[in-house]
Formats: sequence, structure tokens, C-alpha cells
Amino acid sequence: MPATSEILSKFYREVWTERNLDRIEHFFTPNSKTPIQIQSRVLDVNEIREWMEIFHSTVKNIEFRTIHVVENGDWASALMEITCKDTDTNKPVRFLHSVMARQENGRLAESYPQTDFLRFFGQLGRLPPDAYELLMGGNSLS
Repeated sequence: MPATSEILSKFYREVWTERNLDRIEHFFTPNSKTPIQIQSRVLDVNEIREWMEIFHSTVKNIEFRTIHVVENGDWASALMEITCKDTDTNKPVRFLHSVMARQENGRLAESYPQTDFLRFFGQLGRLPPDAYELLMGGNSLS
């Protein structure tokens, strides 16, 4: 059975980089036999597909580099750097993404991704230039 980090790497390469959304279902268990850690974060393959369609319409030339991985049994935690280009301006975009995941029988049963959306949308020009300062000062961007 492959290590969980290998499954994650293959998922990011095939779905994020190669844009093969038909492969999403292949990476996730249809019915996990073990209760998940955070009930509100039950894996929804349709939600993943929708997010990837939006992401792919916003950026292109997506590549990821794994910075650090920690494995513990069926669990893996990975910190990655994502590089891509804005589809509108062709400007480079770089941000961090992390994920904790657990596998069952070679498929992901739990996945808890975290993306630096503030940096991502800031580089796409979809936030005010001083968004960090505004938010740290307790202001809202609305």
C-alpha cells in the first residue's frame, strides 16, 4: 500500500497540475469505515470538483513543491508551495498550501486542506493592496 504522502502527491499532480478532474473520485474513499475527526468537514467530491474548476479558471501552469512531510501510520501532513500564473495577466502567483490526510486502503478517507487565500487573492489583485494591515487592525474588507 502506498504511503499517504504518495497518494497526496499523485492527487496534486493529476488533479491540480494536470487538470484531470475525472480522477478526483479515484483518490477518495466512497464510505469511510472510521468516524472522521471533524464532522463538518466530510469529504464531498463534488465540492472538490467545483473548487478545482474555479481554481483552474483563475490560474494556469500550476505546479506544486512539497516543502515538508510528516507521516504517522495512515496519516500524513504536508506543507506545499504552489506556483502558477494568473490567467488574466500572466503574472506569477506563489502561495502556501498545507494538508493533513488519512488513508484507508490506498484512498483518502479524511482530508483537511488549508490554503493561504489572502496571499493568493492578493497576488491576483482581488484584494486591496493593504489588506494585511487592514485585517490586522481589526477592519473588515467588506
